[in-house]
Amino acid sequence: MIKIDANAIATTKAGKLQGAEIDGVYRFLGVRYAQSAAGKNRFMPPQPLIPWDDVKPALSYAGKSWQCDTPRMEDPEIRSTRYPSAYEKLMTGSNEMGGDGDEDCLALNLWTPGLNDGKKRPVLVWFHGGGNIAGAAEADWHDGYNMAKHEDVIFISIGHRLGIFGYLYLCDLDERFKDCANVGHQDMAAALQWIHDNIESFGGDPGNVTICGQSGGGGKVAALMGMPSAKGNVHKAIIQSGGFRAASIEEGRDMTKQFLDFLGIDKTNVDKLYEYTPAELIQAQRDINKTRTVGTYFVCPVVGDGRVVKYDPFDGAEGSEFAKDIALITGYDKDDSVLQALMNPKMFAWSEAEVHQAIEGLGYDSAKADDIIAIYKKLLGDDIKPVYIYTTFLNDRNHTKATYNRAHSRELVGGGAPVYSYCFMREGNDPEFKAVHGVEIPFFFGNADYAPALWNCDTHHDAMKLNKAARAAWGAFARTGNPSNPGMPVWRPYNSETRYTMCVDVESKLVSKYHEEIYDYIY
Repeated sequence: MIKIDANAIATTKAGKLQGAEIDGVYRFLGVRYAQSAAGKNRFMPPQPLIPWDDVKPALSYAGKSWQCDTPRMEDPEIRSTRYPSAYEKLMTGSNEMGGDGDEDCLALNLWTPGLNDGKKRPVLVWFHGGGNIAGAAEADWHDGYNMAKHEDVIFISIGHRLGIFGYLYLCDLDERFKDCANVGHQDMAAALQWIHDNIESFGGDPGNVTICGQSGGGGKVAALMGMPSAKGNVHKAIIQSGGFRAASIEEGRDMTKQFLDFLGIDKTNVDKLYEYTPAELIQAQRDINKTRTVGTYFVCPVVGDGRVVKYDPFDGAEGSEFAKDIALITGYDKDDSVLQALMNPKMFAWSEAEVHQAIEGLGYDSAKADDIIAIYKKLLGDDIKPVYIYTTFLNDRNHTKATYNRAHSRELVGGGAPVYSYCFMREGNDPEFKAVHGVEIPFFFGNADYAPALWNCDTHHDAMKLNKAARAAWGAFARTGNPSNPGMPVWRPYNSETRYTMCVDVESKLVSKYHEEIYDYIY
């Protein structure tokens, strides 16, 4: 039952907010942490809120940032196959990519078990995926009710600017834009500052904030770990199938030039960008990409500008030193890299010879390609489809290796807070996608009931068992920095010697040196 009354009013630094109470959980939606990014604030750093005197309603989600979907998912080359729609069906309940947006999108959504009750609950902050191009804070999969109700955790999801509105690099073109690098990431830091300044009114502890994100959201988490503007506001972190990447300033300049050239705007007249509606700017991005393909798409990258995005937290040097006190969970899905086949559907029909050729294309000679194929046949079974040999190898080359690098980077600077590793094993209902990129999200927030393509009548009981244990893991980590809980074996920290990984499933298993057989070929 939803109740909207005086018991669900919270007081923030800027003014009072009216939320709703749902069976003992207080929900506040569309809470602005900065002014609208429309008008003169477009492309600018987030601007502080203007205080108000009345009680503002916080009862509905704010609009999401203007965006297009990731370019490949809009490409007719793959839209003509079954795979994009099949993947979208599998992800039913997740955040939607593309669609109309709103420049007034700098808002967060908050669920808490208590208001003004003097308690100091842990805070879990979610950053959505979509590669800094697409996505939204609003979705059934990352609704915060179950985390708040069952784990006594405050759950917050963050909306921020994306794509050209968050990452068009204008710093060199006019003095007004000198502080405008990565404004999407500046938005996130502003949201974390709002949490630090206001969370006590919502029954939270500003000194116990865990940030988490999946895919592009995992990349956001990694970047925030190394951002000076987030220092002190991040205490623990969870990276789900994501990683740190920052383009060079030169790459940022080049993408901006491509965009301005397409619009016919001279770099000395950047004000022209304000004459376009958001929809027109998004359409321009789509029009550019109509003539492009993989490797040449127009996207605005996160730029390592040295001020906003300053450190790689896993560089084994000053970045690792900067972030070493942030406890970390890092992990991925068993079949994460089947996403690569979605982007190139011909892979699903590859022969073993084509897999051999593709492995050679990664820089391995013929004999090593033979060895790699033999290893995965032993791990996965002789009758495994060739495509899964390749995608599992990509998983290990990318994610298994990244886990090692992240933990080892701390060892290189003398240690720090613990690092935990997981691999999510449970497959969804589509037999070709298996445990593909993203299937873990609803389970870790206790929302698998909202993921009907990840279970059926026969598997629902097991799915709910995993749902409870996975949710408890993230709840325990938010509280204590250790994800151990009664529904799983005891988690042990990952280091370069033991390499402990929790294989998360209905019956989870702690494994030392997961896929050790392939180590000689990925390190």
